[in-house]
Amino acid sequence: MFSLAYTPAYDPYHTVFRFLVLLTSSETESFGYRSIRAADFFLCFPWSLKGVRAPRDVEGFSRTRNSIVKKYPKSGYDNFPSARVVFERMEIVQATAASALAGSNMIDDFDVSNGRLTLRRNNVPSNLMVSVRSSSERIADLVQFLAVNFPKMEEFGKDGIFSRCGLGEFSYDVV
Repeated sequence: MFSLAYTPAYDPYHTVFRFLVLLTSSETESFGYRSIRAADFFLCFPWSLKGVRAPRDVEGFSRTRNSIVKKYPKSGYDNFPSARVVFERMEIVQATAASALAGSNMIDDFDVSNGRLTLRRNNVPSNLMVSVRSSSERIADLVQFLAVNFPKMEEFGKDGIFSRCGLGEFSYDVV
């Protein structure tokens, strides 16, 4: 059995941080739960964007995706059995991170139950916000793509985010 010894993808505290990076960089400071889970996966493993089918209605998606894949190549230490398997293993960590954010009032917990995470910027400690901004600036192109272009994809169905990314089951989605 192959398993990653350590990766930030399986660290709930790092996941909270990545969620904050994505939420603060989003135009609406809000994400659908499926969208933020997929964006979080690609924030950890940006070279995996290569397999994402581009939506036709998001201008420049393919071009930006391809430039990001070139800029963030896979290293020899980044081998894992399947993106889908790693994504499924990340689910409990991501749910824990969303719960922690809701418990600390950094996101609207009412929206979590409805499948949407909405940032409460005033409840994020200022020193944490400084770290989030610093991290966002270091990988600005990747964060911009994942926080702005990525959520423009539909969340459910055959043209939804799981279908386009190949990360999860979508055939039973109610659309």
